Amino acid sequence: MFPLIAFILLFARAQPQLAPAPQQAPPNMKAQQAQAESGLENPWDVRNIIDTIQKETDGLRPILAELNPQQWYDQKGAPSTYISEWHTAQKQLDDIALSTRLLSQKTDSLSLALDEYFRLEALDVTSRTLQEGARKYAVRAVADRLDQFVARNFNNRERLRDYLRDLAANQEQDFKIADQEAQRCRGMISQEPASNLKKPRKH
Repeated sequence: MFPLIAFILLFARAQPQLAPAPQQAPPNMKAQQAQAESGLENPWDVRNIIDTIQKETDGLRPILAELNPQQWYDQKGAPSTYISEWHTAQKQLDDIALSTRLLSQKTDSLSLALDEYFRLEALDVTSRTLQEGARKYAVRAVADRLDQFVARNFNNRERLRDYLRDLAANQEQDFKIADQEAQRCRGMISQEPASNLKKPRKH
């Protein structure tokens, strides 16, 4: 029925829902309260998660600056693949910075959250390729820092995936309620007498 949401619910592992927010809240926070009561993180907490992801993801930039895959290729016979992957990683970091900024502005957007998640997934694949090269051709200290980044990136994706799971479940429930209400309205209209639906024109 909802293939995109069903996909999210399938890949997200089951977790207990978060506790609802306190019952009383200022009038200007009604939207945040409703979101919390649905089991979702409130926008402030989501932004904190996103900010943490961005800060830790930016930690790859100085590591990339210490990698020299061109030298690996020229002097150590490494595959040229590491050169292209090095450039790809830099582009992916810029893309993640943009997607993070957009998601921070609209934390309840499933499409933006998905975009962020899959960009982090893509960066993980690239980072693991460079990690393999660093172990063979770079100094040990740089390879160790890259190992630590890959581990942090995995944890970040786990946190975002948990939020995606809750967001998808919440939106699926909203769709079901809207569909039930639409069916109820259609049923009421179909039961109205034809005379009420078609009034004679006035001459």
